[in-house]
Amino acid sequence: MSAAHIPVILLTGFLGAGKTTLLNRLLARADMADTLVIVNEFGEASLDHRLVTHTDDQTVVELASGCICCTLRSGLAQTLRDAHWRFARAGRRQFERIVIESTGLADPAPVLRTLTADARIAERYRLGCTLTVVDATHAAATLAMRPEAVRQVAAADRLLISKADLASADDFMALRHVLGTLNPFAPQLDLRTAALGPALFEPPRIARYRPSPHTLAAEHAVRADSVLIERPLPRQRFDAWLAAWPDVAGPGLLRMKGLFDLAGESRPLIVQGVQHALYPPTPLPSWPDATRGSTVVCITQGIDDTRLQAWLSILRHD
Repeated sequence: MSAAHIPVILLTGFLGAGKTTLLNRLLARADMADTLVIVNEFGEASLDHRLVTHTDDQTVVELASGCICCTLRSGLAQTLRDAHWRFARAGRRQFERIVIESTGLADPAPVLRTLTADARIAERYRLGCTLTVVDATHAAATLAMRPEAVRQVAAADRLLISKADLASADDFMALRHVLGTLNPFAPQLDLRTAALGPALFEPPRIARYRPSPHTLAAEHAVRADSVLIERPLPRQRFDAWLAAWPDVAGPGLLRMKGLFDLAGESRPLIVQGVQHALYPPTPLPSWPDATRGSTVVCITQGIDDTRLQAWLSILRHD
């Protein structure tokens, strides 16, 4: 997608993780002027949007009385479609980026799908990245009990750990291990020391990840499946694999990342998916290391294994 598309940053994390506190820190930066903030709240008595500190150059839009992942998905889509003229002065758009702060009860996948599945939105916006705030003091128990918290972690491009000063060193390291199992793709940043500049909103550098088959996070019944193809992949086979995405798309596919070496192409191609949402294939400027070849990793929970393996086998077919 073109860099001219307006970047959308999704800020997620379970209840009480510290999303609004982080958002206020971000909006206080001079380089965060011209930001449109969309805050989703759950319930009739909305408060979070009043707690977002912003300047005259920043606009806060509240989507209340529902969850952005279900009843208000259409409201989010309409807000995005209208934003370029609704928040304009003298015909000039008054924002250069959008931050969506979702309710702590939201599964992020439907929001991501809205950005990719709605043609009018996809023409104007691009997903910058997904940031998930994780509370170091309560995350272990929350992840064990709340599936939406697991999905928030799995969908993240970056995991931002809050309240680490309130957790013991052992608990902090144990949490980092769990987060690395649930989402091996996402860098983990301690908010006590993390830099909060513009680079935070760009997708992190793609690194190769080759787990052993069926790596398990037993307490969450999460596993990783991977495919490695050393020879350049024919475009026809890649296209057939993409076309079969609906066969595996769904809640059981927490995260998918693929780095592709296509026949006749000098640059690698990255493909990502979260549940039903499939991001547009994107060429990278260069290879992350000296090794060529195609790698696909799927992080899943309760998926139909027969369908998953059939889908992955398309890439292995000679």
